[in-house]
Amino acid sequence: MRAGRLRHRVQIQSVGSTVDDYGDLSNSWSTDASVWASITPVGGTEQDIAGELTGVATHSIKMRYRTGVTAQSRIVFDSRTFEIESVKDWNEYKAGKSLELFCKEVTT
Repeated sequence: MRAGRLRHRVQIQSVGSTVDDYGDLSNSWSTDASVWASITPVGGTEQDIAGELTGVATHSIKMRYRTGVTAQSRIVFDSRTFEIESVKDWNEYKAGKSLELFCKEVTT
């Protein structure tokens, strides 16, 4: 994968659960790594979520291969958050070289 195409500095985050003093479970996100990636919009729709029209944009995010990136992770770029829908080894004939993440960004 050519470095020039990886022009977005993104954070790969994973969720962790903690129990507060009242016994309530809360989720918090922590950054696992900051990596260079390529973010490309591939489509978008509008959905009615809780009676409010919301735009849903889909993106393809490509990066060098990293272990531990799953659909339970998320990507943060600047003030934008991308939920990972699926993870694919981008060049399967060169397994372990790069990843392609299909992500959803929900905008209001």
